[in-house]
Amino acid sequence: MVGNNREFICLSYDLIGNGCFQKLTFAVLIYSSCFFMTEVGASIHEYQNQSFFRRSNSFFFHGGSEGLYASKLHADPNKTPSPEENYLNGKSFIRFESITFRRTKESAEKKNDMQQKTGLVEAIIVEVKDREKIGGSYLHSAAICCTPDLSKEGSCNVGEVIIHQDPNYPYSPQRIQTFFEGKNEETTMVVQTIEINRTGMYYLYFMFCDPELTGTTISGRTVWRNPGGYLPGKMAPLMTFFGLMSLAYLGLGLVWFLWSVQYWKDIIQLQYHITVVIGLGMCEMALWYFEYANFNATGSRPMGITIWAVTFTAVKKTVSRLLLLVVSMGYGVVRPTLGRVIFKVLLLGLTYFVFSEALGLVENLGNINDLTGKARLFLVLPVSLLDACFIIWIFSALSQTLEKLQIRRSMAKFALYRRFTNTLAISVLLSIAWVGYELYFNAADPLSELWQRAWIIPAFWNLLAFVLLVVICSLWAPSNNPTRYAYSEETGDELEEEGISLSSSSVALAGESAAKLERKERRASNTDLFRLGEELEEDKRE
Repeated sequence: MVGNNREFICLSYDLIGNGCFQKLTFAVLIYSSCFFMTEVGASIHEYQNQSFFRRSNSFFFHGGSEGLYASKLHADPNKTPSPEENYLNGKSFIRFESITFRRTKESAEKKNDMQQKTGLVEAIIVEVKDREKIGGSYLHSAAICCTPDLSKEGSCNVGEVIIHQDPNYPYSPQRIQTFFEGKNEETTMVVQTIEINRTGMYYLYFMFCDPELTGTTISGRTVWRNPGGYLPGKMAPLMTFFGLMSLAYLGLGLVWFLWSVQYWKDIIQLQYHITVVIGLGMCEMALWYFEYANFNATGSRPMGITIWAVTFTAVKKTVSRLLLLVVSMGYGVVRPTLGRVIFKVLLLGLTYFVFSEALGLVENLGNINDLTGKARLFLVLPVSLLDACFIIWIFSALSQTLEKLQIRRSMAKFALYRRFTNTLAISVLLSIAWVGYELYFNAADPLSELWQRAWIIPAFWNLLAFVLLVVICSLWAPSNNPTRYAYSEETGDELEEEGISLSSSSVALAGESAAKLERKERRASNTDLFRLGEELEEDKRE
């Protein structure tokens, strides 16, 4: 069951919050048993001998809730479509199929075999905007079912749910009545389709007012469909979004591939890791697109594709965070290996993957949308805490890396990490602002009246991750000078240049000394020759 099925009974706000622990337990049970299922119901809502809950003077069962767009009929004038084709061709509807109510044997035996109507169960379809038209919330009474006193006022019929119809729009709320006959323990609802002609968030509840029907159960299914397919209204835009993101990752992957081929001899280890993240993102978006497309076409979510999509999402999120962490530590730039800290990094990554995978499976295979905000917070909390650990560790490592680069006077690498740090800081600020908006959105819209904008919240996180990956690709793009940002010893290029200049000076000094010595020797030899000539002259004279 998908859509925002928070515990809302359109009768009054008092119905919200009933049975939170039961719903949380139910979601956990679904998560535990989902691996034994072949497919998960979605816009096809399945009911399997489920019980009714008491509220005020009524008994109700929540049959589902989804955002539905108004019908858009595109009929072919040259063809006479079948009734089924009519409803599958641009129409929005809720169809009741094989809905069976079963009361207890004790309840059936209390009735007269000759009576035709010995029990009433009503299906109520209501748009969230019309919630005050049901029950005492409109009539300023705590009653949901009509009482004899209210019946005397002529406002309702005893034994029925109180509904105030608007003459200008008599289609919401809608009621469909099904009666038990004689002493029969079972009754089946007539198969019928209710067309939706106004866009809105719709809730379906099965209700009865007779206390003697206590213990009644419901089985069967309802099919909910939008004009464009079976995807609920709040999920439909995500299919287009995932398709566009698949193309975006494909484009990034193609550019990165051409870059890598051009400088394939100069690829460094870090660039291989970036390639892996791009590939995972491409597969993740493609899987989600096909999962949503299949859901839209069939009304159910095949378990295989959904599990693969959830797993690729968890793996990509984990690898992306690990990539940010090792880059921040200066891996491949200021340190050739991570040393012993690699075990802590891998442990954090493994823990994050486990919790992220669990949350993804529950959200997409279970009934997480039936849970209240507090229950979902309980499931999201471990992932949020681990994300906080990643952020703190990343910025701490960046601070140390920048300090080392500044001490070594590696100005090119220092400038690179400054740009990387600024990008991360901006992304964190955007994330914090968006979390605040998401909290405000959920608090201000407890009944999903803003369902048409709900898809933007998950889309933002995917878009932010893609933009961050593009920035990393541009900073660490392959080039014909891989040593520009690669690891080098502390006696790096700067020290080598100093050594070269020092050596040159020494050679120059040595050359100057040798020249001076040679000149002295020449002067000395010339002096000796001059003296020898003088002595020869004196000998001749004598």
